[in-house]
Amino acid sequence: MLPLCLVALLLSFHIVNAATPFLNTYLDEQSRESMKNVFEKALNSRDINSLYHGVAGLQMLGVSINNNKQKDICSIVDSAEVKDVVALNAKTSIIKILPNCKIAAVKGAAEMIDAAIKASKPIAKDLYYAISAARNMGIKISDNNLVSLITSSMKDGSTSSLAYGLNAAALLEKSKAEQFLVRIEDLIGQADEVDGKYLQLEGGISITALGIHAIYALADHVNKSPNVKSDEAVKLANYLLSRRGVQMDRAAFLLLKTLKKFAKNNFQVPVSFSLASNMAMSDMQKQIRIRVCNVLGETVGALSVNVDAVTHMASKEIVSTRKQLAHVPDDKTNTLYELVLDGAKSRGFYLLSLTAGSQDKRLVGTNGATILVKLLSKVRVEDVTVAVYDRELSKPTNLNTVKEGSKLGKVFDADTHSKMEIKFVVKEAKNGEPVTVHQAFVVFVHTKTNQEIIFVATPNSARTYTFDLDFSEKVAKEFNGVSGVYSVRLIIGDPAISHALDWNLVNMKLDLPAVPLKKTKKSEEVIYQKRPEIQHMFREPEKRPPSFVSDSFSWSIIGVNCKGMPTSIWVPLFHLCLGAVFGLYLLFWLYLNMFDTLKYLAIIGSTTFITGNRLLRAIASADQEGLMVITEFSRLV
Repeated sequence: MLPLCLVALLLSFHIVNAATPFLNTYLDEQSRESMKNVFEKALNSRDINSLYHGVAGLQMLGVSINNNKQKDICSIVDSAEVKDVVALNAKTSIIKILPNCKIAAVKGAAEMIDAAIKASKPIAKDLYYAISAARNMGIKISDNNLVSLITSSMKDGSTSSLAYGLNAAALLEKSKAEQFLVRIEDLIGQADEVDGKYLQLEGGISITALGIHAIYALADHVNKSPNVKSDEAVKLANYLLSRRGVQMDRAAFLLLKTLKKFAKNNFQVPVSFSLASNMAMSDMQKQIRIRVCNVLGETVGALSVNVDAVTHMASKEIVSTRKQLAHVPDDKTNTLYELVLDGAKSRGFYLLSLTAGSQDKRLVGTNGATILVKLLSKVRVEDVTVAVYDRELSKPTNLNTVKEGSKLGKVFDADTHSKMEIKFVVKEAKNGEPVTVHQAFVVFVHTKTNQEIIFVATPNSARTYTFDLDFSEKVAKEFNGVSGVYSVRLIIGDPAISHALDWNLVNMKLDLPAVPLKKTKKSEEVIYQKRPEIQHMFREPEKRPPSFVSDSFSWSIIGVNCKGMPTSIWVPLFHLCLGAVFGLYLLFWLYLNMFDTLKYLAIIGSTTFITGNRLLRAIASADQEGLMVITEFSRLV
């Protein structure tokens, strides 16, 4: 856990950062290598869009593709099926980037472009890729028609529509594209601010990068400044650089493409201030180097870089003001500047407030930049005394002095009636002034089990550290009742000292009472062994008689009403026809098709209908005769 003072220091540093947005990162070599790996992996894909991102991304990084790999890519591109304008743009762009690809005209390309343009509800994404593919293939499209289509596609005002629409507008003639410049404000207005440092659009890195590229591509095309504030441009660049480790080929391609546009446009070029040397300085070496560059790590031209103030964070003392940084003579990148902090005397963190002056009005984020450095110093631990005495005494009677780096030769004996006291002073090596440190621990390490028990040493008003330990039964529980020889070590640590101390002071033989094991409830026990498998056994079903017996009994009770069947020729004919229908269904499932079945069913079905009708008449006639007999019998009675 970080010490409270260090947490407060970092918190105050972030608060200062949030006041004025600035860049402190750029696309360094590690990030470029990460992107290169992403693009090279994309070259192994069979997806034409991923291939395009890989080929175009490596081209922007200046990485060449060997001839054999180019042949493989061209073969995949040639055989790839193009189903939409996105894939069409990818295919035509690869052909344009790799001139060795001898690929015939894309079949159906003109129709796909025409379909995207003539859609009843134009989609900004399809329009952008259709126009881009048409430019790659040399197909001319009337800009007059495109203006109304792009305007219509951006009516919903979503970030995606605006981003794709503005990119499409940047491909039009200057006179036609200029009217879309006002929509930049609508796009920026939808950006969400995060931590006062980042601006991002809904949709993540891909849409944000696409939107930023559209803003500056359109502004460069019409040669008019976009309605984007300097702080907003810096926050947008900050967000892009925060995602420079992205591992998706499309996102990496759009990110790199947009960073290149941010580095080379006619209106706003964000400037990055970052440490080019180690953050830590020593008393002997107080020189630091600062890199001032664009988002790609390239020079932004001649600059006058100044440190406005150097503030000691702990004391808030300003140790230096208005000092110009010198350009590093042997720097071939023309981005490095150096400064010697002569005014920094006290160890700790220093905040550098930087500005950069330039004749280039495009540069933004040149004011309010801050960089945190720290001055390290050596410390010594002096006046170390160790004493073990009876707990009934108020103070020790026999003090043992230990020299720094050495160890007491004797082994102290202690039990529950003993106390231990360790005193020491931490001093700066250069002037002998007592100081306090963030971490001062006394650690007991069992020589056999390596069990560690850590205690904190605290300073008094005179900055003398004191550690008192009463080996009572309560403290004995901290040792889990483990007796034996313990190595007593003193650990000193601080972020502003050049080396931490881990000093073996003395060995102690402790005789501690055994701590009874606390019984753990069975429900709280943690068992790591495999549990026995639960074998569930269902109850065996009772024995029953065969189904033949139950079926015979059931039908004997239900019975068949053969007496109710009339004596008529239609009875057997109807049942024969009904059986023929079921037989026809069986033949349909096994052999016949639907049409043959319907033909036969028309014949059999009509016969079944007639015989069934006659059968019902016969049954009705028999019922009527029976009713008349009953009536006559009743009259006679």
